[in-house]
Amino acid sequence: MSAHAHETALRRFRNPDPWHAPAAYWFWHRLPDKDTIRAQVRQMYDAGIQSFQVQARLSYPIGGYLDDDYLAACRTAVETAAEFGMIVGIYDDYNWQTGHAAGRAVADHDELRERHLFWVRIPAGASDGSLSGIRSATENLGPTAMDWHYEGGVVAWADWRIEYALVVEGEQGAAAERPELADRVDGTADGCRVRLVDPVPDGAEAIVFVSARCATSRLVNPVDPVAVDRFIEAGYQPFADALGDFFGSTVAYMFFDQPHAVYYDWAERTGDLRSAMPFHESLAVSIRERWGGRTAQVLAAVLDGDESERLSLRAQFYEHFSGYAMETFLGKLCTWSHAHGLRQSGHEVLGHVGGWALDTAFTNWDLRVNFGLDHFGVDGYRDLTAVDAQDALVQLSPVFGDSVARHHGRGGTMVEQYFLTPPEGGTPWSGHWGLTLQELRTTAINHHLQGMRQMIFHGFYQTHGHGDDHESLRNPRFDFPPGINFEPWFTDHHPRFALESARLSEFLEPVSPQSDVAVLYPLRTVWTAGQLGEQASTMGEWARALTESRVAFHLVDERDLEAAAVEEGAVRIGDHRYRALVLPAVTTLRSAASLRRLRRLAESGVRVLAGGATPAVYQEGPQTAVEDWAALAPAVEVFATVPEEAVLRGLVAQRGQTEPTLRVPAGSAVRWRGGPDAADGFRFACFAETEGTVELLLPDGPWQIEEWEAADGTVRTLGAAEGPVVLRLEQNALRLFHVCRGAEPASGRAYVTEDSEAAAGHGTPEWSAPEALEPGWLLEIAEDAYEEAGTRRDIAVTCGWEHQGLPTFAGTADYVRQIELDAPVPLQLTLPAVAGAVIVSVNGVRVGARAWAPYRFTIPADALRPGGNELRIRVAPSAANRYYAGTGLRAEPEPCGLLAPPLLSHALATPDPGTPPDGSGSDPRSPSITEG
Repeated sequence: MSAHAHETALRRFRNPDPWHAPAAYWFWHRLPDKDTIRAQVRQMYDAGIQSFQVQARLSYPIGGYLDDDYLAACRTAVETAAEFGMIVGIYDDYNWQTGHAAGRAVADHDELRERHLFWVRIPAGASDGSLSGIRSATENLGPTAMDWHYEGGVVAWADWRIEYALVVEGEQGAAAERPELADRVDGTADGCRVRLVDPVPDGAEAIVFVSARCATSRLVNPVDPVAVDRFIEAGYQPFADALGDFFGSTVAYMFFDQPHAVYYDWAERTGDLRSAMPFHESLAVSIRERWGGRTAQVLAAVLDGDESERLSLRAQFYEHFSGYAMETFLGKLCTWSHAHGLRQSGHEVLGHVGGWALDTAFTNWDLRVNFGLDHFGVDGYRDLTAVDAQDALVQLSPVFGDSVARHHGRGGTMVEQYFLTPPEGGTPWSGHWGLTLQELRTTAINHHLQGMRQMIFHGFYQTHGHGDDHESLRNPRFDFPPGINFEPWFTDHHPRFALESARLSEFLEPVSPQSDVAVLYPLRTVWTAGQLGEQASTMGEWARALTESRVAFHLVDERDLEAAAVEEGAVRIGDHRYRALVLPAVTTLRSAASLRRLRRLAESGVRVLAGGATPAVYQEGPQTAVEDWAALAPAVEVFATVPEEAVLRGLVAQRGQTEPTLRVPAGSAVRWRGGPDAADGFRFACFAETEGTVELLLPDGPWQIEEWEAADGTVRTLGAAEGPVVLRLEQNALRLFHVCRGAEPASGRAYVTEDSEAAAGHGTPEWSAPEALEPGWLLEIAEDAYEEAGTRRDIAVTCGWEHQGLPTFAGTADYVRQIELDAPVPLQLTLPAVAGAVIVSVNGVRVGARAWAPYRFTIPADALRPGGNELRIRVAPSAANRYYAGTGLRAEPEPCGLLAPPLLSHALATPDPGTPPDGSGSDPRSPSITEG
C-alpha cells in the first residue's frame, strides 16, 4: 500500500462517514416543536448516530401524517441534520408496512384498496359452496394495529367477483376451466357463497376462485399498477414537494419496510397455498398471456399435488407472480426515487429474521405471495441493501443481506435492529427495556462480522410514553422498546460504542471476505414446498453449523450458478471463488441445465454437498431430475444431517501458504472476518465474547502487522513477522489487524497479547493479590433523579440495589467509598459483576469508563494522595425496572448496579517492556498489544 493510500485509509478509519456510523429510526409520537426537533437531532449526533429516518408511529395521530405541519417538522429535522453533516433517509410510510400512506392513498379511491383471490371447493354432487371466517393476520397484533390497518378497526369485504371456475377430475387431477358452470357469488362483509348452474359431476371437484376488495383496508392493492401510482402520489410526492431541495444531498435515500398486502386465511381453506393472494385484473391478464389454455392446470397446481409435473407448474407460477409483483410495486418505487436523485433502500418480509431457519418467523403467513420470497430478485430494485434482525442473536439476516448485495455487484447491508423477545417470565410483545450496551455492542459487532455495514436502531424515541397503561404499540413505551435514548447509559456511553462500530465498518468496507463455501438458497424448492418445508430447517442447520465452526459462507442463487465461471477446484461467482457448494434439501431446480452445471463443478474439483432431500423436480423441461441426480450422486457428498465441525472446516482453503489468513483453534470463542483489501494488503477483524485465541497464518514473508484500534483510532505497528502469530483476545475484545508485505522479519515468534501499556513501551505493572472492597459503601442518587432523588444510604455490593429496597429505580447512581493509602501507587480496580455501564472517578477525577466486561480500570498514582481517597463508581443500568414496574410484564425486577464486591490491587513493580508476556524472554522486539 502506498503512503498516500495508507493515509487515506487511516483518515477514513479515524473519521467514519455517516454511511458507516449507526443510524436510527426516530419514532415520532406526536407533532414535535422546533426546539424538540433540534435538541433530539443534536442528541443523536452527540451520541454518534449520524443518520436517521423519521417514523410516525401508531401513537401519532393518523390524520396528521403528511399534513403541512408534519412536513414542516420533517423539514426542520432535515435542516438541522444538514448543519451537522448527517444523512437522512425517508421512511416511506406511517408506522410500518409500506403501501398505505396512512390511508391517504385510498381516500376517495375505494377501487384501489387491496383485493385478494380466495377459492371455494365444491365436492361432487353439490351445487354451492361457502367461504367464511376470514381472518386478518393483523389481528395477531391486537386492536391498535387493527385500527391502523382498517377504518373502524374491522375487516369488511365487498365487490365479490368470480375469477376462475375449474373442474378437476380423476386421480391425476386433470383440470379444465368451466366458466359456464358458475352461476353467481353472493358476497357479504365477512364471506361469500358460490352457486353453480349444475351440481359438480361425479368423481370431480369444482374449485371456484373468487376475488373481493377489502372495503375498510387502508392499504392499496400492491399488484394494481394504478394503485401503486396513487400510493406514490399520496405517500412519496409530498416529501419531494417539502424536501426536494435536499434530495441527493442530506436526504439520500427512500426506505420501504415490509411492503405487502395483509395475509388472510379462512375457515374452509385447504391446499398448499396458506393465504389469500393479492389480485388484480392486470395480473389475471399476465397469467392468461403466460399460460393461455393451461391456466386451469397452473391454478390447480398452485393448490394441490405433489407430482413433479404439478410442482413444476407451481414453481413456474410463483416465478411469474413474484416477477410481476416486484416490477409492479418495487419497480415503480425505485423509478420514482431515481428520478428524484435518491437511492432506493428498504427490506421485505424475512421469514428467517431472528434465527437461522427460513421459517423462523411469520409461519402463519404464506410469504410466497409477497414477492415470492425471492430475496435476490427484490435486491435488484435497491441501491442500498437492507434487512432486519431481531433480538441480540447471531442470525442469518446479515449474511443474507450481504449475499444478495454481492449478487448485484455490491457488498454490505444495512441492518434494522429491533428487540422483541422478552426474558424468561416476561410477557410477549413487551420488548426489551433491559437492553445493556454490552448486549447491543456484541450484537452489532457480530452483525458486522457477518456483512453489516450500518445498524439502524429501532428506535430512538421522541417520548418515553406514559404509565397509564401498558398496551403494546398504542403506548409508545411498549412499541418495540427500548427507546435507546431513554436508557440511562445512552448519553455517557453510547458515543464510544457508536464510534467503534463505525470504525469497524470502515475497516471492513474494502475487504473481500475469505469465504470458501457457497450455500444455494433453495428458492424453487420454497416455491414448490412452501416456506415451512424441509429446506427451511435444513438451510438453517447448515448456516448455523458453518457459522459456529467459523467457516465463512455466502448464500448464492441459481442465477449466480448460471453466470458462474468454473475454475480448477473452484467456482467463480462475480469476484469471489468458492471451493464448496452446499445444497440444503434442494428438491427443485430450474432445469436439467442446473444439474449439468453441478456436474461441471464436481468434475473441476469443487466439493458439492447435499443435505437432506435431493433434487426431484425441474421447473422447466422434461421431468428427469430423479434420474439425472442418480447419475450425478456419486460425485456429490450426501449427508442426512449436518456433518461434524471437522468436515465443515475441511471445506476451507488452506491459504496459509499463499496469503495471510486466520485459523481459529477448536473450542475458541473468536469470530472473525477478513481477507484482501483493495490496496494489496489484508485486513482481519477478530472478536471474542469470552477469552479466546486465533492464529494469524502468514506465507513466506516478511510481513508487516499493524493493529488498528477501533476505540480510539490509534494504529500501532507490531513489527515484522514470519510464521504464525498467536492473537490472544480477552473477554469482549475487538481487534483489527492490517497485514502487508515489505518489512524485515523479526527473529523468532511474534507475540500479540492483551496489554496496552506494554504495547506503548511502558511495561505492565505487577499487581498485588486483589483485596475485596465489601463493606463501607454508600449509594448516592442525584437530586434531579426521576425517583429516589437525593438518596444517600448504605448499600451492599454483594447483590444489586433492586434487592435492597429499590426495585423500581433504574436511573444512574453512584457507589461511594473511602480508600486509605500510606502512599500513592498505581491501583487496579476490577468489578467482577456489574449490571450497567460504569464511570470510575477518584477524588473527583475521572479515571475510566466501561460499558462492557471486563470492568477493569488502572488508577494512576497522580490521582491519589496519602490517607483517605474517595472512590466513586457511577453505574448506569438499563431502564427495565423503571418502565416495567407495576405492569406485570416482568416476573421480577432485573439486576441493577454492582453485583459483587469490587477488587483492588496495588502496583508492586513494572517489568522490562521487552519481556514477552509469557515470560519466555525470547526476543526484545516481540510486539505486545491490547484491546483498549
